[in-house]
Amino acid sequence: MNEFINMLPSYAGIAILMFSTFLIGYLSAWYFQKAKSRKLIDRLKKEVNALQQTTKKIDDIETIFTEIKPKIVEVVKQTQEEITEPVAPPSESIPEKNRTSYITYTKQKKETEELELNFDSFGYADSDDSDDLTQIYGIGPYIEQRLNGIGIYTYDQISRFKQEDIDTVTELIDFFPGRIERDNWVGQAEGLKVH
Repeated sequence: MNEFINMLPSYAGIAILMFSTFLIGYLSAWYFQKAKSRKLIDRLKKEVNALQQTTKKIDDIETIFTEIKPKIVEVVKQTQEEITEPVAPPSESIPEKNRTSYITYTKQKKETEELELNFDSFGYADSDDSDDLTQIYGIGPYIEQRLNGIGIYTYDQISRFKQEDIDTVTELIDFFPGRIERDNWVGQAEGLKVH
């Protein structure tokens, strides 16, 4: 037992050394964890502040919008009134003004009273039988209206055109000479009347 008592101070020294090592490790870990947490907290605070500033900007935008909203509504109403104002119908002189110089100056125009379509050649039709002629490349709404005005309503009629019919139609609707052939109205109409 004497031996134990003699060794007691050595054991106490070892115990104190181990306890002090534990305390140093614990306090170091606590300090570093606290520093790491502080960095995280600081970063999160910055993010929160940035979000708050963005929210303030959004509030500013909403404020600006509520201030200019009555002006926007007023402009929209004025625009709608301008759109709904009646538009004068186009005068018949517009096609005359837009005729090409080729037709106007170099081509001898026949009087429309002298020109007659040979409906026996390509057939008769009326507005009840009409097809959508704008499906033919080269025929827009205006040309379709002109064709309907001279009695041409269907793909079948156009598919039966002969050269003299094409020449007469070109004259009657004041269309570009040779355009009907170039756009191949007859072939297109033949393809469309099957559908």
